[in-house]
Amino acid sequence: MPKFIVQPKEALNLGGYILENKAKLGYRDVIVGNPFKEPVKIYVPIYSEKEVEGIEALGLYVHRFCIGESLVEEIEAMRARLREKGI
Repeated sequence: MPKFIVQPKEALNLGGYILENKAKLGYRDVIVGNPFKEPVKIYVPIYSEKEVEGIEALGLYVHRFCIGESLVEEIEAMRARLREKGI
């Protein structure tokens, strides 16, 4: 299975790595942030909510992006949250 390495203090948009026709998620996209000092490996593509919950279980920040939200604003909000955490 392919994987991404999420670098420390990095925010990623997983939109292109969600299989919408298979996942049947109640949201449009996922934004992931790494609050740790070390890189974290996550597996993509996303096939289900269980896999999103698995990313959260690693301790990464997850924002489920819904229709009507601004992608740019939500990524900036995730970056601000990561800056607040401090390492």
